[in-house]
Amino acid sequence: MKMRSLSSVALLAFAVLGALSTGCTSVKAYQRGKLAHPTMALDEPTGAAEAHVYGVHEGATGGAGGAGGGCGCN
Repeated sequence: MKMRSLSSVALLAFAVLGALSTGCTSVKAYQRGKLAHPTMALDEPTGAAEAHVYGVHEGATGGAGGAGGGCGCN
């Protein structure tokens, strides 16, 4: 019983330490240009396959034209 509670405390401590060790920082406006990567630029999909991949990647469909923006509210 004592060993199980000790392992639970160790697991909880490890989870809290892991959550607190993630790095979050503020990026100043003049630093954003250095962080932007050219592959992140949005290009219009040229074919049906690219449009499908874009829709899957963005997690929404219907935003390429017409009514609706992919949120389901139409």
